[in-house]
Amino acid sequence: MERFVRYVLGALVCVLTSSPLAAQRERVAGDSVEVALLTCSPGQEIYEYYGHTALLVRDLTLGNAYVFNYGVFNYSEPNFVWRFVRGKTDYMVACAPLQLFLREYEDRGSSVRADFLNLSQAEARELFYALVENCRPENRTYRYNIFHDNCATRVRDMIARTAGGQLTYHNEVKRQSLRNIVNRCSAPYHWSVFGQNLLLGAEADRVAPREVQQFAPEILQEDLLQATVVDSSGGSRPLVARSEMLVPLREVPLKEGFPLSPLACALILLAVTLCVNEWDRCRRRLAWGYDCLLLAAQGLAGCIVTLLFFGSEHPTLDSNWLVLLLNPLPLVFLWPTLRTECRRRTAWYHRVAAVWLLLFLVSVVWLPQEISVTTVVLALCLLLRSLANVRLPRTWHPTEKTSIGK
Repeated sequence: MERFVRYVLGALVCVLTSSPLAAQRERVAGDSVEVALLTCSPGQEIYEYYGHTALLVRDLTLGNAYVFNYGVFNYSEPNFVWRFVRGKTDYMVACAPLQLFLREYEDRGSSVRADFLNLSQAEARELFYALVENCRPENRTYRYNIFHDNCATRVRDMIARTAGGQLTYHNEVKRQSLRNIVNRCSAPYHWSVFGQNLLLGAEADRVAPREVQQFAPEILQEDLLQATVVDSSGGSRPLVARSEMLVPLREVPLKEGFPLSPLACALILLAVTLCVNEWDRCRRRLAWGYDCLLLAAQGLAGCIVTLLFFGSEHPTLDSNWLVLLLNPLPLVFLWPTLRTECRRRTAWYHRVAAVWLLLFLVSVVWLPQEISVTTVVLALCLLLRSLANVRLPRTWHPTEKTSIGK
């Protein structure tokens, strides 16, 4: 709740400070302005995994320091969660006093580093004026895109626009995909990694160019630290003049989550599935309740994957090959399949599913998308149950039939 209140207050600060800043713009003169890239280390909430980027503007004449933050959103907007899932979330740029901004990161134990830009006063003032213009109510909102238009890329573009020359990067670009970056940033949180890997598609496995990798604040900071500004005459200067740690990193105990990893849970489910198959063989009856749970879980997960595949504007989601495994069809055929199982017959759904799941597992090594071992194990569980439903009824002699739904 505290986090929510701070973001709402940030939106209000944006509205309240735009006019005073516009008035101050006329008073800025002489060698009075310095601008710094602020890079905040990651936190433990899912929206904090990647860290954060903002711009600091110090007016040395008046003694003021403002932070321009492109990562403000209003959680109280109607249908916020639904809009976020569909990739239709609007973020805002807000301006707040430096100490208010730093207090949030001090509270959560994250560091804040300022890399002061090597800009002339004319360039610094131009950047400041552009930021003030962005904070006006008619300009402050933009459509958020996690990989292509977020708090880090907006800051990069503002710097490049006002730096007085061409930004040239000198550090080597790492050959890594968006999935590599996402997994590395989320590494301590196994269930978040698993969930994100279920949603990211094949596009996330391509080698990302430098500009796309810079959606991650720490990667952007590394690039800008080694960058130079090349002017029209061919002269160059380092982009960063000096660095200063505004908030030191504080060690914070990692939040305790579910004790078992997704892979451990999948292996336990595989062991249970093998036991259920053996139990079915011994008692000569299918555990239709267990199949109901598996098909319902597969179908519900498939609804999410399919919804994002077809209805979301988030990048990479519409290239997700897991839609072949996770889709709503198990829910559609759940009831007739269970009725057939209870009558000790082979449901045609399981015949089709067994072939389909076998083809999926065989093709995993050729798909242009990274499929996690956990997902493979879960698919194997579904395959084993479908094979049991195809094989076991053929070995039984006619007996009294039970039914469901009569």
